Amino acid sequence: MAQATPRGTGVDDGAVRIEAHDLLLVLRSGASGPVADVDDLVRVLRWAGDRTVTLVSDPPTMAQADFWPRLGALLDSLRGSGHTAVRLAMAGAGEERPGRPALARRVADSWAVGVEAPAAGVHMVPGASLYAPGGWLGFAPGVTPVPLGARCPRPVWEAALDAVPGHTAGGRVIEPIPAGLLLRPASAPATVPGDLYHTVPLDPRRLTLVVGGPPGDEVPAGDVAALLSALPEPVRDAVRLAPGGPRDLLPLAQRLADRLGAPVTAATGLPLLTEGPSGGARAIRSVVIGTDGAPGWVPFANAAECRPGRDPRLLGCAVPLHGPDDTPDGTVRLTDRWQVTVTRAGLWVGEQGVVRPGAGLAVGPAGPVVEAGVPGERPDPSLWPALDRLLGSLPPRTLANATLQVHGSAPDDAGALRALETRHGLRTQTPAGGAQIVPHPRVPVARAAPAVHRTTADPLAIPDLAGAWEHLVRGREETAARREPPAPEPPAGPDLDEAWEHLSRRPTPFATSSSVSSVSSESSRSSDSSGASDGRPPRPGPPRPNATEPAGPTPARSSFRAGHRSGPADHTALRLLAGPAWERHAPAVARALSRLPAMTDGEREAAEADLTAVLLHLDDAGGLLDHHALAAACRGHDDRLLPFASCLVSALRRLPTHRGAVLRGAGSALPQAEDPETDPLRPGTVLRDRAPLSGVRAAGGAGRPPGPHYAVWSVTGRLARPLFADPDRPEEVQEVVFAPGTPFMVLDVRRGGPSPVVLLRELPASGGAPASAPGQDGNAELGQADRAALAGLDEALRGRGAQSGGGGWPERCAGPVGEGP
Repeated sequence: MAQATPRGTGVDDGAVRIEAHDLLLVLRSGASGPVADVDDLVRVLRWAGDRTVTLVSDPPTMAQADFWPRLGALLDSLRGSGHTAVRLAMAGAGEERPGRPALARRVADSWAVGVEAPAAGVHMVPGASLYAPGGWLGFAPGVTPVPLGARCPRPVWEAALDAVPGHTAGGRVIEPIPAGLLLRPASAPATVPGDLYHTVPLDPRRLTLVVGGPPGDEVPAGDVAALLSALPEPVRDAVRLAPGGPRDLLPLAQRLADRLGAPVTAATGLPLLTEGPSGGARAIRSVVIGTDGAPGWVPFANAAECRPGRDPRLLGCAVPLHGPDDTPDGTVRLTDRWQVTVTRAGLWVGEQGVVRPGAGLAVGPAGPVVEAGVPGERPDPSLWPALDRLLGSLPPRTLANATLQVHGSAPDDAGALRALETRHGLRTQTPAGGAQIVPHPRVPVARAAPAVHRTTADPLAIPDLAGAWEHLVRGREETAARREPPAPEPPAGPDLDEAWEHLSRRPTPFATSSSVSSVSSESSRSSDSSGASDGRPPRPGPPRPNATEPAGPTPARSSFRAGHRSGPADHTALRLLAGPAWERHAPAVARALSRLPAMTDGEREAAEADLTAVLLHLDDAGGLLDHHALAAACRGHDDRLLPFASCLVSALRRLPTHRGAVLRGAGSALPQAEDPETDPLRPGTVLRDRAPLSGVRAAGGAGRPPGPHYAVWSVTGRLARPLFADPDRPEEVQEVVFAPGTPFMVLDVRRGGPSPVVLLRELPASGGAPASAPGQDGNAELGQADRAALAGLDEALRGRGAQSGGGGWPERCAGPVGEGP
């Protein structure tokens, strides 16, 4: 993005300043403090491949008089720089009210850009993510808003939450939080933004399941197992359990692992953004929650992986000694004989090469436990210097919370224990089986400060946006007259029969409704708060008219043809329309892109959107992207899916061509031929449809469709699946897609038998050469190309029986050929 200001700086010539941080722009006034974690959010968005320009602001800034002119001028500048998508991280920007469209709707329609906005409040989660409890909505010009989930960037597990119920069989509540889910008793209050559970950083690769509840509350393993079973296997395998209170989840995780027959990861504490155990740089570490509900000490083992029938394996170990925090196995050498090893409860000092027996002590809220020796064995005298060295190396905060427990100590060891007490400010207790040293009362116990203050209110309240839009649109009529005229449409390709194969891959003139129309350039733009001549940004001009269609109040029809190329606005709108399905198809699209020639970044983005449209077309049934809705959009009855159609048609030029027979179901019956002169299927008749038409390659194993059907001789039909298929597992049924407007000529109609068939030949894009003069029966005589196509169809149909029943034939590969109702 071409930045108007250096990174991290701002323009402060008015009450509202703009701070640029790469693709994140912060609008704030003197009444607002700096936004925390901006650099982290920029880094995370860049890591996620998010190229959307994000605009961040808060209610005090939005209440300033010059905020709306400043926002309008900024949107003009972004649109003029070629940006086609923005994210409004502003409370209530996506809220639709009766008679008052959302701010995001106004921006999308007036600037012809895709807009993401929260339906209600939005807040930044520590660790750099944006969470909207009411969900993010995606707006595109002229398109109904689509839900995008509650988290930005969107994690890979976001869509899996749709399958999770609101309660367990045992009556516990399953509540969404930014990092994933919270499992709490029904008696516990619901969480709100600002609560501790909402400060758990989001992990884009794994869902965090926080198990909350008061101390001593027993969570049935069956409830958690049922919740995990509702998740898709890839999401379930990566789930991380985390305690929401002073409980140790290791026993629960081990029961789940044995029950599910798969590893289960349990965090030692609640994952929070905090300092490392030895006071190092901030990182996401497990923090033990005390009985008062406040964050306590930071364990030295981040988590444990429980495995069926085996001891737990510690993960993320960090020894709190001077030097590097992280060690591969959580072990550091103290002396030639002794070493210190991380445990879930704290640390253990043992002889080198000796493994501590058992799973170790449970994690407690009081602080870490430093164990030494082995139960039942008196320690060697060389242990005391090793312990002295360890305690002297611990940070004061860690030592203030620590409890020292020496296994197997005898009365003769009292002198060594008193020496440790004196040097390190500890006092001694003597439990059964050994001595225990705990912090002295004069040593204050230090606790990690909470990441955020607990509150019961959304930190970003929803401002009243009434009248705000007037600041954005006032005065645009005066500046619209100064617009530059729209660029002329490119000339049409040559209308030659011998060039029709090239026309199927060549861009041709097309225009769509306002949902994908581009914005004409402005006669003048300014990035400062003055905007247009009256201090407000001008209104984008009307959509370019479609010269190929008659004017009228009916929705504009698409004029997509073979060779059409989608544009950036189409790609943005398709991502919004697809929602979670975009990520679901991402792996297959990535594999397909690897099989295409090398592309620039811009070409790759276009190819990604186009190929995603193909998979959406093949896989969606009965949803927003159903083929019936797609056909309605292409035929001018509903323009909401025109961006989807644009990308789908654009993708056809990237798919392999099929030359041969294609079968398509015709529906319940063929139209009757009462009068040969008016027969809609009279040989020589040319059929066209504005929607894409699909069929099944006759060379596969699908058989004939049941009932009446078409047999089409294809020349430019595109094979939809081979680019995505596993080469080692070829599919028997391969779908062929014809571009909108493809002409088909009727060669023959065979009405006899239970399965009447209409034989069609695909014509050149120009319509082909006219048929020969009519014969004696009034039908057109077949030319050489027609006879060759008819012979190929007869060969493909020979010996091919109809399917038994209609369940196996794809629904989108059936229906009349020609303009539908």
